Amino acid sequence: MSKKDKNIDAYSKALLDKKTEYNEELKKPKTVHEMSDEERKQAEKTMSSALDMLRKERGQKTIAEEEQFYEDQKTNLVGTDDDFTTSSIESEQSNDALNLVHAMLQDMSNDDQEADKKSVVEEQKKETKEKKKTKEPKKKNDSKKPKEKKPMSKVTKIVLGVILLGVAALGVYSYKVLVYDPQNIVSPAQQKTYDKLISYADEYGDNMMSDAEKLELLDLDSGYKKLLDKQKTSINEYFKEQTGKTYKALLKDIKELQTSKEEAKLPAYQQIMTLLNGWDAKSDEEKMAVVDMQSVYSSLSKSLKEDVDDLSKSKTGKDFIDLCKEQANLKTQAEAQAKVEEEQKKAENEQKIQEYQATLNGLQQDYNTYAQYAQSLESDLAYAQQAGEDTTDIQSQINTNNQMLYSLQQQITYYQQQIAALQS
Repeated sequence: MSKKDKNIDAYSKALLDKKTEYNEELKKPKTVHEMSDEERKQAEKTMSSALDMLRKERGQKTIAEEEQFYEDQKTNLVGTDDDFTTSSIESEQSNDALNLVHAMLQDMSNDDQEADKKSVVEEQKKETKEKKKTKEPKKKNDSKKPKEKKPMSKVTKIVLGVILLGVAALGVYSYKVLVYDPQNIVSPAQQKTYDKLISYADEYGDNMMSDAEKLELLDLDSGYKKLLDKQKTSINEYFKEQTGKTYKALLKDIKELQTSKEEAKLPAYQQIMTLLNGWDAKSDEEKMAVVDMQSVYSSLSKSLKEDVDDLSKSKTGKDFIDLCKEQANLKTQAEAQAKVEEEQKKAENEQKIQEYQATLNGLQQDYNTYAQYAQSLESDLAYAQQAGEDTTDIQSQINTNNQMLYSLQQQITYYQQQIAALQS
């Protein structure tokens, strides 16, 4: 054995021993060193610098330059779409693709380092195999060994990364066009409603609209609800600029206007306005009727309440509610006074009834006395007529007694009527 062969065997043995030692190290439990944030940042910075130096030595761009290159490629491939309102989705998809390429580049750097480490071992193994082959005779029937796959070159990986980035961008575009509905296609009906609302805001802002024309906004509301979101936003901003209120705020006012128009036709509202218009000519009792109209006033719309208050101030100097409170107090006082007077009158009537009843009783007794005397006179007259005596004196007494009876009867009837009236 030559000296050269001995060196090769020693080298092979050392290599095998190193491999055995490496495998033993792998079997040992690894101790994980917990890095602090500062150590991690320093390690990342050192690794990034080392990778950039390695890439520059190989004629490649740094990682930052590569990322800028892919960002430019993404902009050229994807472009900008003003109509697509979900930029967050596109950004997320593009970032995912960029992160994928960045990861591939990181793997490439790691692969290069691993390749550098393995290349020495592979060359040593190859030299050992070639030495063995020189000693062993070649076999004629040896089948061809399969060719080893060459590792993917860095250029190929970069091209593959660009292709994947393009596929990701195409996926985003396909998602926007085929899957996601950006609601950017304006239909003719939506455009017609949009134009009408713009025209309405212009006319309203000029203060040239009648109440009937203002109410036309209610008919446009159904079309407004079908507009695109960006159209609704534009309409609200334009209404704010032209009318001082957004579309929704103005629509609320128009609805109140419609309610006021309908309530103004109600008889109860007309009754309030009629009472206030003729306030000065009304009696105290008629004015107190406003108290019963307070519930009607409470049910009116805001604009009609303002109309009632304005008229009430001009006629009475008070808001309608304050006027109702004032009249309610007056009504309470009047009712209390009427009750006192009624009690007094009732007491007086009772006293009068008693007096009338006493007088009536006396008259009734007198009437009964004269009635008995009339019967006596009738007997005397009959006796005188049978006896042929003069009946002139008796007849005169009978006439006088009858007159007394008639007078007593008239008085009795009068007092009976008075007592009945007081008792009713």
